[in-house]
Amino acid sequence: MKRRRLLTAAGASAALHAAVVHAQRPLPRVGFLIAGDPEPIWTLFRTAMAELGHVEDRTIKYEYHAAYAGRGQLAPMANELVTLNVDAIVAVLTPAIEAARAATQKIPILFNGGAPETGIVTNVARPESNLTGVWGATSMLAGKSVQVFHEIKPATRALGLLLNAPDPFYVPLQREVEAAGKAQQIEVVPLMLKGHEELEAACTELAHRGVDGVLVQPSLSLQAAAEFALKSRLPAVSFRREFAAAGGLLSLGADQAAIARTLAGYVDRVLKGARTVDLPIQQATKFELVVNQKTARALGLTLSPMFLTRADEVIE
Repeated sequence: MKRRRLLTAAGASAALHAAVVHAQRPLPRVGFLIAGDPEPIWTLFRTAMAELGHVEDRTIKYEYHAAYAGRGQLAPMANELVTLNVDAIVAVLTPAIEAARAATQKIPILFNGGAPETGIVTNVARPESNLTGVWGATSMLAGKSVQVFHEIKPATRALGLLLNAPDPFYVPLQREVEAAGKAQQIEVVPLMLKGHEELEAACTELAHRGVDGVLVQPSLSLQAAAEFALKSRLPAVSFRREFAAAGGLLSLGADQAAIARTLAGYVDRVLKGARTVDLPIQQATKFELVVNQKTARALGLTLSPMFLTRADEVIE
């Protein structure tokens, strides 16, 4: 009986010691750095992490930073994450990826953006340095968007293209849009913006130039772009669903929820000891077409029932 009590006491002591050690162990920290609108990817990412058992402020801590490209804020934000010695950095959109890469070559960087399209990484199967992640093939979808717009407005002769100068992703984006425009005999009218503050003036200028519609680079403020395009009576297209939800005519892009799950899976593996070099860069495989029917009506556009049946979501 005495021996049993001793064993019970020893077991309780060991359990208490393990609990104390666990309580003293610092929570893993993940930096989140985004260049542009943070939602919905910020919420989608945390939801996907929670589904993997990472509960915010209980089993994991996030260091969140968001800024628009061109304001000079991303570099100091990335440096702050390095100073905090986070266990991993999630970088969303090309300017954030570049800032994170410039800040550290040691901390794993898991990205969502056009790193392969801009040459930030060149080996997709076995990523070099400390970067890996997922890309949505946005530049290729941009070319497809020109075809979709031409289908909606067959008489289209000119399309505006709003580019974000501080974001190097504008290079492959412009190349694909101009190639698609040439194939469709559509003139592409590019405007280079220094930041989202110039969106209203840019939409006004394109309206005065008589373009039939406008495509918007996703690292610009999509909510502001949708608002100003509608105000200028310009049918507008971008590549993330929140653009259509904010009043843009349509969006054609990678499914952000699926990307968030991929990112979360990679962060989970890195926190468990995986090396970025062993995590191949993944290309999005799930895409969605979202159409804002309310905006179409406001612009006097009639979308055919056949076209609407192809949409993954129609906003009424």
